[in-house]
Amino acid sequence: MKIINYEEKYRRDVQTICIETGSKDNLVNPEHYNFTLWMYCDPYLDHGKNFLLMDDAGKVQGYVLCAEDAGMFEKDMQPYFQKIKEKAPSFAGRCDLREYMQFAKDYPAHLHIDIREGYTGGGNGTALMHALLDALQKDHVKGVMLGVDKRNLRALGFYKKMGFQVLSSDQYGSVMGRKL
Repeated sequence: MKIINYEEKYRRDVQTICIETGSKDNLVNPEHYNFTLWMYCDPYLDHGKNFLLMDDAGKVQGYVLCAEDAGMFEKDMQPYFQKIKEKAPSFAGRCDLREYMQFAKDYPAHLHIDIREGYTGGGNGTALMHALLDALQKDHVKGVMLGVDKRNLRALGFYKKMGFQVLSSDQYGSVMGRKL
């Protein structure tokens, strides 16, 4: 396994992993499928700092995607929000970054990480996170945040192990952050 910088030629691989590792509704509901890509994948690929987990055969098995500047990310998200409102209207109410923006001063970067089942554990997530965190520190980014579903206990434990703290919680999940 190795970590590489994202290249555009891997876009479809990353999108596939995003869909596969997300909600099962992605596979049966076209609106959910589009929402997932336009909210959690494509904006990062188009505007972010991204790393891929490659297996020994050269196949992408996971990724960490990151927007380094929350203010710019909020601006960059507007065309994707417009697409969601037009083509996935059931999810229009989720076109909102306010829960993150309240922490943007201290945690300006925002990340999203997914790894295919069978490649989780064994240090792959940790290696991806270290690649990103090291790059953010080199770029003098003050902190990074993410959102996590309250039902995803494995992810919550992983983020805590990586030094993230809960910044806020609601009935759905938490915003977590780590100072760099």
